[in-house]
Amino acid sequence: MGSGEPAGRARCWQRWQAGRDPSASRRPPSSIAKDLLGAAMTLAIIGAIVLQATNRLAIPCSAGRDPRTGPGACSGASALAHHIDGAVTLFAITCAALAAAAFVWYMLWGYKSTGRAGGNRDAAGPS
Repeated sequence: MGSGEPAGRARCWQRWQAGRDPSASRRPPSSIAKDLLGAAMTLAIIGAIVLQATNRLAIPCSAGRDPRTGPGACSGASALAHHIDGAVTLFAITCAALAAAAFVWYMLWGYKSTGRAGGNRDAAGPS
């Protein structure tokens, strides 16, 4: 059992290497349109998460929310979040608009530039 087992593993590995065609790539060719769309969507999601976090932190600083809060209620992270709230909102809106524009661009032109507009094909090629 001890001497036969490693040889069996080596034969299996050798068969796997022999059956593998190094010229055929498993990954489809890269598309600039897909990369741009993915980056824009990622930025939009990150912008939405940062906006939510900023809004949650800025709650103690909002005027008229709680009559018991005095001038000392808005300090530290809450004051910083309240101060940058407008810039973070603008960043999130910009990222969402960029993602929408990238999506429209991808749907109208981007996916056609790969030369495979006929739908998704298997990475192994046509059968």
